[in-house]
Amino acid sequence: MRADLLHSHGAALRFRRFCRRGWAVLATLHREVTIGHLAARVADSSMAKGGVAVVAGVLLMQGPLLAQSDEGREGHTLPEVTISVVADSLTSTTEPAAVLTASDFNQSSIHTIADLVAQLPGVDLRLRGGGDVQGDLSMRGGTFDQMLVLLNGVDLTDAQTGHLTLDIPIDITMVERVELLTPADCLARGLSAFCGAVNLVVCDTYRDRLLAEVRGGSYGTLDAALLAGTTTGAWALTTAAAVHRSDGYRANTDYGHGSLMLQALRHGENSDWHLQVGGQTKSYGGAGFYSSRYPDQYESTKTLTASVSNQWRLQRFTLHVAAYGRMHRDHFELFRDGYVDSVPAWYGGHNEHLSRLGGVTLRGMMPLWRGVVTAGAGLRHESIWSTVLGEEDSTLSGPYDHAGSRTALTMHGGYRVRLGRLTAEGTLLGRYSDRFGGDYGWAAQLQYRMLKVVVARTFRQPTFTDLYYRSVTQVPNAALGAESSTTVEATLSSAYRWRRSDLRLSATGYYRAGDDIIDWVRREDEEVWYSMNHTEVDAMGVDMSGCWTLAPFVVRMSYSLCHVAADAGSWISAYALDYLRHKAVVNIGLRLSDFSIHLGASYRYRDGEYVEGDEVRRYGGVVLCEARMDYRIGHVTLFMEGHNLLDRVWRDHGGVPQAGVTASGGVRVEI
Repeated sequence: MRADLLHSHGAALRFRRFCRRGWAVLATLHREVTIGHLAARVADSSMAKGGVAVVAGVLLMQGPLLAQSDEGREGHTLPEVTISVVADSLTSTTEPAAVLTASDFNQSSIHTIADLVAQLPGVDLRLRGGGDVQGDLSMRGGTFDQMLVLLNGVDLTDAQTGHLTLDIPIDITMVERVELLTPADCLARGLSAFCGAVNLVVCDTYRDRLLAEVRGGSYGTLDAALLAGTTTGAWALTTAAAVHRSDGYRANTDYGHGSLMLQALRHGENSDWHLQVGGQTKSYGGAGFYSSRYPDQYESTKTLTASVSNQWRLQRFTLHVAAYGRMHRDHFELFRDGYVDSVPAWYGGHNEHLSRLGGVTLRGMMPLWRGVVTAGAGLRHESIWSTVLGEEDSTLSGPYDHAGSRTALTMHGGYRVRLGRLTAEGTLLGRYSDRFGGDYGWAAQLQYRMLKVVVARTFRQPTFTDLYYRSVTQVPNAALGAESSTTVEATLSSAYRWRRSDLRLSATGYYRAGDDIIDWVRREDEEVWYSMNHTEVDAMGVDMSGCWTLAPFVVRMSYSLCHVAADAGSWISAYALDYLRHKAVVNIGLRLSDFSIHLGASYRYRDGEYVEGDEVRRYGGVVLCEARMDYRIGHVTLFMEGHNLLDRVWRDHGGVPQAGVTASGGVRVEI
């Protein structure tokens, strides 16, 4: 048997069982692999362990291997199978904290990127509107600027503001899995993330496929998506497009946006190419998005992303090189054109921003003694042209008269070693910025069987909005420095299998101490807020998740508890303490032949207050329920679904009430 990335360059390796060592898969690179016999009891145990046993599971599914004991069975030749591996995965030694695959959410009521990432334990997505128009993504009590968003391992986090980080040119039909990364996971990948990151892996399957989906629903909502993939020799080519529109669930919440992505993958004997380019346009009414005083806001954005990477396998050494770029144009109207009769005399006009980022990364990995050593470097440049953000610059053309930029060099290295059942790993990262100077991050990890303990120190540099945003009551500070955090976490995970039942459980406890937090503060007798590296913010809590499979049922559960404490000294802090204290999610799936049903419920309790009119109100808790039914006829799936079935009134932001009961239905064709 031969699998992609396992090429024949010598004598074949013959296995009777996997040894379950962390380096077992690496030992088979560039080699032809044959499997003589694998007992059912060994397979069951390996699947429960995970890791390299996942590969064994894929191999087993390709043929009717029904062994019950180690004797008395004839040999069986398995057919050839292609295994796809994300290019970024071979240059990282750590595993994500949580993973959701397409099989986890294709049969659920999740139909936007926002819905998807909100399912991850510990993640808080504060929506401002429907249909993925805008959302603030955070994790474990952090803020929307303290979390990274990766696309196929590439850091595309917006440098202007975290409000726009989810402006990425993909639709959920393109997503094959989403990974939740902790600060230590990010450091191992050469990234510094204050509280964590989400990695969206799209169009990664090496196969021919055609997918089309059309959905219609409440408030004039219409969604359409098309994905086509084909393989030509060693190349896998994918084209994906999507459009979305809605009249809005209340005044000035209409939207329309579309995306297009092209991707090419090539798996060769000694190298893998990964190329992608995508574009997206969005326009939406922003009723109270940034301030409840102004219900007639409007925003439109345009995004272009591109990346190319190659991974070479040179004997025992793996080298990964990538180049990437992102361009984002943001047009904001405090008073929407044609929507209001007149604007105040003090209004100086609409805001225009054009931000760009680009970078290159170099990472290598090589087995050493009983472990793996990694090292890498990256160069990243970020810039902005704006009408309000940056230093004044009279040389700019068009509407822009302000500009800002910064360049940073990052270097990192690490080593992971396994001694029996004990795994130890250390990572060190350093960054030098021409604007902020030097900074560093580090992580240390110990894992013994089901228990993993991690300590990590990370940092975040200010966004352009942190540095330059000015208003009548706000004074910016261009001399801001980076904020830092030290996180301690312990994770206990286990898996059990009994006959047809499979149970997976995981629990993580964490404590994060934040120093020099970027905050807006004021004195008690003043109304003017000042931007400073001033506040100390600590977060602590626990994330728990579980999945129980007993055909035809699948039950997924998660619960997160978080507590945040801030200390601004003698100043009054504007630091956002309206964080998600409790988050519980339960999803139940039932599949009977061609019919399936999904029931979901969540409980969200948000701390903090907001002002509505002359009243100060608390966010409090809310229970949200949803349901979906699917019926499959050949390659065609018909579906119906409903959200907020209890018609609850709730808010993620004070001035932005969310939609009540919504219903939709459609058809999905997949070949």
